[in-house]
Amino acid sequence: MTGGDWLTLDVTASTEAWHRFHGLNRASIGGTASYKHKFGLGYAAPGISLALAGSHDNYRSAIRDSDSLEARAELGQRFNEAFDASLGAVFDRRYARSDLPVVPGMSGRVFDMHGKSAFVRAGYALTEQLQAGANFAVRRGDVVSTTRQHREIFLESDAIAADPAFGDDFFAYRLRGTSTTRTTAVTLSWALSNRSSVNFRYADERTSAYEGLDYRGRIAALSFAFNY
Repeated sequence: MTGGDWLTLDVTASTEAWHRFHGLNRASIGGTASYKHKFGLGYAAPGISLALAGSHDNYRSAIRDSDSLEARAELGQRFNEAFDASLGAVFDRRYARSDLPVVPGMSGRVFDMHGKSAFVRAGYALTEQLQAGANFAVRRGDVVSTTRQHREIFLESDAIAADPAFGDDFFAYRLRGTSTTRTTAVTLSWALSNRSSVNFRYADERTSAYEGLDYRGRIAALSFAFNY
């Protein structure tokens, strides 16, 4: 747009196939509009970015079919040629398209969710080709999990639906607005060329909900990115 303003429009399509839990197989299409502004010249000038993303997701398990929106704002700065950092906030909203209740008087729209997050991140170029990064985020909002029939958990839930993706006797339940998730992640990115890279990410997620309803997850991902 100008020397200090950028507008980017992305369209994405993706699919996932699971070896064991076929109900999680997914096809998705979406898009993102992002605006970036730099407050001055040179690498040390701070900048701000605003982004709005949306997606339409179809799962083999119908209770997960949904439309999602995410709004993000981020303020960042490069302090020298090797080190940069930023902080920001995210609002996420997921609109479930299936309502399959199993308890009279209780919603079956388990995956109708919203949340708010804050995050800080930093990146450091170890070499011209290798960059390391770290990210810490805190999210407050809804959380969904799956369990076998469990009276105590169901009493704390505000939406319940059968979840055949994990078995005939499993149920998905939603805890509304009272859960806090803390995510710590580290990344490594190796540039193979000006257009491609190999990327590794490891994340530890810890969610605290009602008394005794705590969850922990670990995610390791290896990806290849190519820009054209």
